Amino acid sequence: MPGPFPASSTGAPVARSLTTTARSTTTTVEAEEDRFDDAGRSPDPSSWSEALVRMSEAEDTLRAIAAGEVDAFVVSGAGPGHRVFTLSTADRPYRMFVENMRDGAATLSSTGLILYANRRLAELLTRSREQIVGSPLTMFLAGGSAIGPHLFRGADGRGATLELDLLDAEGVAVPVLVGASPLDVEGDQLTCLTFSDLSAQREQDRLISDLSLAQTQRMDELQDAQAALTKQATHDALTGLPNRALLVDRIDQALARSTRSGANTAVLFVDLDRFKQINDTRGHAAGDLALRRVADQLVSVLRPMDTVARIGGDEFVVLATDVDSRIHAVDIGTRLLEELCSADPIGDGEHVAASVGISVSVAGRGSAEALLHEADTAMYEAKSLGGGRVEVFDVALGRQVRRRSAARRMLQSAIDERRIVAFYQPLVDVSTARIVGFEALARIAEHDGSIVPPSAFISVAEDTGLVVQLGAQVLQIACAQAGGWPSIAPDEHRLTIAVNLSSRQFEPGDLATFVRTTLEQAELAPECLHLELTETAIIDLRPDILEQLGQIRDLGVELGLDDFGTGYASLTHLRRLPLSFVKVDQSFVQGLGTNEEDERIVAAVIDLASNLGMRSIAEGVETTGQFERLRDLGCDQAQGYLFARPLPSGDVAAAIERSP
Repeated sequence: MPGPFPASSTGAPVARSLTTTARSTTTTVEAEEDRFDDAGRSPDPSSWSEALVRMSEAEDTLRAIAAGEVDAFVVSGAGPGHRVFTLSTADRPYRMFVENMRDGAATLSSTGLILYANRRLAELLTRSREQIVGSPLTMFLAGGSAIGPHLFRGADGRGATLELDLLDAEGVAVPVLVGASPLDVEGDQLTCLTFSDLSAQREQDRLISDLSLAQTQRMDELQDAQAALTKQATHDALTGLPNRALLVDRIDQALARSTRSGANTAVLFVDLDRFKQINDTRGHAAGDLALRRVADQLVSVLRPMDTVARIGGDEFVVLATDVDSRIHAVDIGTRLLEELCSADPIGDGEHVAASVGISVSVAGRGSAEALLHEADTAMYEAKSLGGGRVEVFDVALGRQVRRRSAARRMLQSAIDERRIVAFYQPLVDVSTARIVGFEALARIAEHDGSIVPPSAFISVAEDTGLVVQLGAQVLQIACAQAGGWPSIAPDEHRLTIAVNLSSRQFEPGDLATFVRTTLEQAELAPECLHLELTETAIIDLRPDILEQLGQIRDLGVELGLDDFGTGYASLTHLRRLPLSFVKVDQSFVQGLGTNEEDERIVAAVIDLASNLGMRSIAEGVETTGQFERLRDLGCDQAQGYLFARPLPSGDVAAAIERSP
């Protein structure tokens, strides 16, 4: 395709070409006329003949233009080298095609001047063709000064395709795709150019880019949301540590690797000691702060390859892979305890203690849940031994756990089937040896009629929380039984019933209401009920516990302190608690007459109770000598095997009748 033409029959540029051509022709004729003499004859006939030929050609050219046989011609210059380019009527359809094509078109001279511009190019530039033709192309290009005509010819001289920006009359850039085709016309190096408007394509590309960017941003948001949900599902919200689900997965992976390598994997269960006290005395905000700092402490002590997880409350678990031995695992647990004990997590001088239980898997033994259970069991063993220590799960501990598990199932079954029964140990007045009351002691009645002693289930009841249900049933049974004692006792002899309370029974917060309801159902006078607290039960004298004790005392029920001297009670406790009696622990009573220190302790407790307006009760009296010495020391009441072992409810009446 030859491309656009050097000139056009339309517009002013053609008119200028015609004018120039006419003047050139006229000038040529006038030059020839100078060769004639005054008579009108040429000195040289041959010159005359050549002039006639030239004039004839000029006249033919003018007639052809007038007849429309020639569209236009361009004179490149004067002198012997001038040439005339014409377009015949046979090329008119092609010229019309170029003029009306959808793309802009132009012809460029070798020096970069625009010789021709079609209508579409004028539209793209928002200029008339009179303003375009004859001007250098660079004035219509963004950064045009750096663009030379040689760029359009390409490296091989066959033309190039470029993306450029045209500048319209307002200076607005119009992106175009320029196609260039070199054209050699009788020695002149012309370039035919086409300009495809890329505005719509650029807009589409922009929209696609915007859409792609929006989609990318949306994908990023979805990925962020997915990552947040994944983290939420696998990490603890408070500390940011892995939660139980992620921990179990990592333990399973570690066990799988250990199966192949034969390495040891250790799981350490870390439970903070007395953490509940921080929440109760300093608030949950302080408790949360302590948990976050404990988490940081644990992470700081361990290797990067280890995992620290929080699985709930104040319970943390450490997964340590590739440990050398059980001793190595114990060393890790010891370092954890030392770090926790040396820190002050809430900045008030209070240090956090912990109990650590360890389970070690050799060559992938066991499962994640099994290791967690074993480590948890070892941790509870550490707590039962006083806390602040490390215990490792072993076969012996496993047997103990199985026994405790069996005891828990037995106790739960007995509670559900209401097979809890009460045995009663007499309480006598030391001065008269008369029975003044009984202490109710829990037992389990098996289906075969055998009786399970409290040593088989009391500790399990405390550890599992079943003591709340157990204590409730014992209180109901004892009050109901004591409600019938006035009919078998002398009128002036009002018997009392004593029932032990566990600290866990205060946790629901409605103990006073339950006691009142139980008394009403049993039709038992409140003063006949004595509730005994152990010293360990009052270590944490929270305001809510003091309030419940006050409510119970307001009912008319008497409160006493059991096993005094073996726990953590102090004079402060005796002063703050609404107590009516204290019980001297049997470990001191049994030393009466044989151990001077024990006798001094018993005497001191009896004097202390008397000075505080409380009764003193001695436990575990087994000999007459002990009983006589208690009488000499001024003790008020006593109980023990000297008087009777715990009795089933059916033997209580006979014991009352035998009483002096």
